[in-house]
Amino acid sequence: MTLILLQVMIQSVSSTLQWIGLYVGIASLGGAAARRRRWTVGSALVFAAWLIGIVLLAAGGFFAFTRIPVAISMTLVVGYLLLISRTFREIITGVPQSWLIGIQTFRILGGVFLVRYLQGQLPGIFAIPAGVGDVLTGILAPLVAYSWSRGKSGARGAAIAWNVFGMLDLVNAVILGAITSRGGGGLVFPVVLIPIYAVPRAFLMHSYSLVKLFREEAEAGRLAG
Repeated sequence: MTLILLQVMIQSVSSTLQWIGLYVGIASLGGAAARRRRWTVGSALVFAAWLIGIVLLAAGGFFAFTRIPVAISMTLVVGYLLLISRTFREIITGVPQSWLIGIQTFRILGGVFLVRYLQGQLPGIFAIPAGVGDVLTGILAPLVAYSWSRGKSGARGAAIAWNVFGMLDLVNAVILGAITSRGGGGLVFPVVLIPIYAVPRAFLMHSYSLVKLFREEAEAGRLAG
């Protein structure tokens, strides 16, 4: 029961923090106030419904092993389709890069995979690389974010390298979970919330961070030209 409450609280807090960052981007939108209000209310409702729905479905055992990749893929598809919207791209532009990076500090909590490995509930081939990768990504997140916010030399390269590492860690964890039967079968509620909810959100944050980095570089190049 403690683990359930802890995991639900963690996902709720991280989701709320992500929405707050999105709100900062929404607040930077130009035009009428009604436009910003629609995005603010709409995004808040979507985030709340998404969290509640995913928790209820997971608690009911809906996300069997074969449905985990489907849940991840659907979230990623929606997240990337949003980039087609010019308004959403403007919102991402308005979100501070240091926030897009720093929010990933919650990845430290991926260490739960290591705990479950030590308890004999997950195989080492899955839990060790997935857990270590998450912990490293989470530990480095505030350091990279601080470097960026201070405009330190090499901050851009560090941000790109960190994003790529974080994305590869997530891909590696999903693949290992898929090819190790216990890797998938051992992910029951509430731990299953990590792959079906936290993983795709983290991957999208990495993606949006890179989009912002490369877009800013392209704009700087045009200005310099």
